[in-house]
Order: sequence, then C-alpha cells, then structure tokens
Amino acid sequence: MPAGSLAATVRAVSDEPRDPPPPAEPGIDLEQAGYVAPDPDELPPAELGRVGDVLPWNSLVVALAWALVFLWFVVRGKTEQSEAYVAWGAQIPPGLPLETTWRLLASTFLHGSAAHVTMNAVWVLIFGSSVEQVYSRSGFWIVYTCGGGAASAGSLAWHAWHDPNWWYYGYGGSGVTFALGGALLASSLHLRGRLAAGRARALAASALFILTQSLAAGFEHPGTGNAAHASGLVAGFAIGALLPISERLSGQRPDEDTSEAVRIVGWVSAVLALLALVAAVFRGISLGY
Repeated sequence: MPAGSLAATVRAVSDEPRDPPPPAEPGIDLEQAGYVAPDPDELPPAELGRVGDVLPWNSLVVALAWALVFLWFVVRGKTEQSEAYVAWGAQIPPGLPLETTWRLLASTFLHGSAAHVTMNAVWVLIFGSSVEQVYSRSGFWIVYTCGGGAASAGSLAWHAWHDPNWWYYGYGGSGVTFALGGALLASSLHLRGRLAAGRARALAASALFILTQSLAAGFEHPGTGNAAHASGLVAGFAIGALLPISERLSGQRPDEDTSEAVRIVGWVSAVLALLALVAAVFRGISLGY
C-alpha cells in the first residue's frame, strides 16, 4: 500500500450525519474487514468548544467581590485584626442558629492576605468559568452557595469535634473553589459517554491533580482549613453529579421541570450569597471595621 494512503484526515466535529463508508476496493468485504455501520440514532460526539461562548460573568463577579472586600480591609488597616474578621462574618464556634447560618456564606468573601485572595480568585476563575460552561450560570450559584456553605459547616463540625474548648475564627473562599473543582470533576462522569475516552479521562485527571495537590499543600501549612477543603470537594462533587449539564454538551434537551427547578434554585442561591455579603458589609461597617 502506498505510504501516502496512511495519512489521517482530521475533520471538524459536526452535527451532520456521518459520511457513508468509502467504496470498497475490489476484492475486499467491509464486514469481514471489521467495518461497523454507524448507528443512525447515535448522538454526535460532544465538543467542549461549543460552550465557549458562555462568558463567566458570575466567576468574575465573585472574584471582584473578594478583591473589593480585601481592599477595604487593607485601606482600613484591619487585615491583622481578628475582631474585624469576626465582625464581617468569619466563622466562629456555633452559637445562635441565625448567627451561625449567615456566617457560613459571609466567611467565603473574606481573605487574610493578597496571596490568599489572589490564589482563590485564580482558582474560582478557572473552576468557576468551567462550571458555568459545562452546567449553567444557575448551576454555578448552586455550587457556590451549597458547596461553600457545606465547606464552612464541615470546618465548624471538625473544630467542634477536634477542639471543643478552643475558640477560633475562620474565613476564606477556598472551600468554594474546592466545591467548584468537585463539580467539574463530577462533570467528567456526565461526559464520559459523550467525549472521546481520552478527553474525558484528561478532564477528570487534570481536575483531580490540581485538587489533590492543593489538599496536600494544605497539610504543610498550619492553620489551613483542610476540613473546609475536603467538605467543599465532597459537596461539590455530589452537587455536580446531580445537576444536569448543558444541552449543547449532552445533546439532549433537558426535562422542562428539571430546567425550571435548576433556574429557581440557582436564583435563590445567588440571592442568599448576595444577602450574606450585604449583611457582612453592613455589620462590619456599623461596628467600625
């Protein structure tokens, strides 16, 4: 066979029906050669580029909010004052239910240093933008609020069990970034039958590599909220496994009731996050911080 006939031709992924089989060479039986005709009902392979036009506005808004809150602390000279963080909604040992609840989300907007807020902002732009594209903008807020809240709750539960007599305060958006990473990891399960096997494994492996590296690094730095990281990762994975992915990736129109439920829960989640931020700003400023 001529060497030129071995060259592969790369074609763009299309929703159009597959090309018919090439004409058989004289003397070759296609069935005996192993040719399997494509299933006419088979969905075309998914292409992640199809959702590239979903701009990550929610991820950008979150990163900007984190930066502005930290900038306020810097301008006011409060980055070294634990009282300021507590006033703005940092996690503290459980007290009244309402007081504990609003801090679960308010604490995710607080950061203690430029490096802290910068790293978390980078991760929320990486993981968050992917979650917005693979799931939806509503899905992003569901993961942020439920995953971030679960991360804070996990940290509180760990300290209550491990150090019941130690007063502490905690804050940071890293639990949220782990929740978003967990949701992205779960998306590889949704896409494993729609992406080429290598791409699905690469998506899962890249997310898992970054998350495990971050978890391992947390154990090397005393004071890191590893309980929040682990709780956020588990919660985000569970939420991602339950959420439907974008129909442009699934190839199927989702159930109307499911889509409406996701939109409603997404709006409620976004409002809860906004209320937590507003409460943090109002309470912190009113107390002089």
